Amino acid sequence: MKYDLSKKLTIGASRTLISLQQAMLTLLAEKSFEEIAVQELCEKSMLPRATFYNYFDDKYDFLEYCFLTVHKQIDSSNQETGNCQKRLNALMENFIDFFDQNIEIVQNILKNNCPNQYFINQIHFYLITNMMAAFKSSPNTHQFKIPQEMAAKLYSKAVLIILEWKYLDKKECSKAQAKEYLQMMVSGIDVNRAG
Repeated sequence: MKYDLSKKLTIGASRTLISLQQAMLTLLAEKSFEEIAVQELCEKSMLPRATFYNYFDDKYDFLEYCFLTVHKQIDSSNQETGNCQKRLNALMENFIDFFDQNIEIVQNILKNNCPNQYFINQIHFYLITNMMAAFKSSPNTHQFKIPQEMAAKLYSKAVLIILEWKYLDKKECSKAQAKEYLQMMVSGIDVNRAG
């Protein structure tokens, strides 16, 4: 990523980045990520293209930055500790909380970005990365009948299915139900589960 996240943000840089992120969210609610051009982002945020390129190499670089900032909003301390199952449940709850706070835009983004497109693939990658981190942080909690990487993919796909069910299909699903569905969908892949 071109933008150095360790740099302290100036007020101007903060305004620029927030404006670009809001423009990206607005455009994602209207069309797929693949259809969005840097020029559109700049027009929507009322910033010159040169400003965009001072911070980012391209729209993919910018999307990575957007995911990192959303990651900070979704992650919480209760996701960082505890056994694998507690961390996975916390991840699911954090996604639901974040989505509930941004319900209309989330539904539009999911509607406009199909499962095999870049944007949704990035969410899937984020989930897999978090699942692998949870598995590695407490290796004695789960002994899988399948390779750990496959288990991480299965868990992340299950989370995506539940989020799609709740937000795209607009089905009633509480956090408790979502956790229960997750457990049912992935039951049988580990030898011994610590709750």
